[in-house]
Amino acid sequence: MDNPDGARPPGSKPVFGVAVRLLAAKRLTKAQLGKKLRDRGFAPDAVREAVAECERRRYLDDRTFAQLYVKSILERRPVGPLRLLRDLIRQGVDNDIARDVLDEIGGDEDERIERALRKLEATRPGDRLDRLARRLQTMGYGAPAIARVVRKRAREGPELGALEDLA
Repeated sequence: MDNPDGARPPGSKPVFGVAVRLLAAKRLTKAQLGKKLRDRGFAPDAVREAVAECERRRYLDDRTFAQLYVKSILERRPVGPLRLLRDLIRQGVDNDIARDVLDEIGGDEDERIERALRKLEATRPGDRLDRLARRLQTMGYGAPAIARVVRKRAREGPELGALEDLA
């Protein structure tokens, strides 16, 4: 069974045990777990079987991973849905699952942008509204929603002329 040096041949049964240990240490997506197992030298078929078994036993769930990831990020800082979508896909979450999870967030996007804008204003008090709007875009908020919020804010303040290029 074991080699004399204690190493197990790639593709042998222990791949599931390694998968479980990896998941016990950190929540992973299917793609992340598969990559980690392949990087350890396990055969692709054995990796697929182990990932499928972990999923069948509900040790692995990309939807739950995405929900917890989004919740964790949003509790720490304002991040827009476009950036969250990109980050989830980069983590290996399927595009459809990522979009569904972001749709579940619900709430008013304009209100989330307004909160992020207030936070930016507090940390960057000298910045003009158009500069803050560009910063919101780099945070992952969509341009149309930013423009809506910024126009509303501009009607309330003296910087309307500086926003003409946002349209």
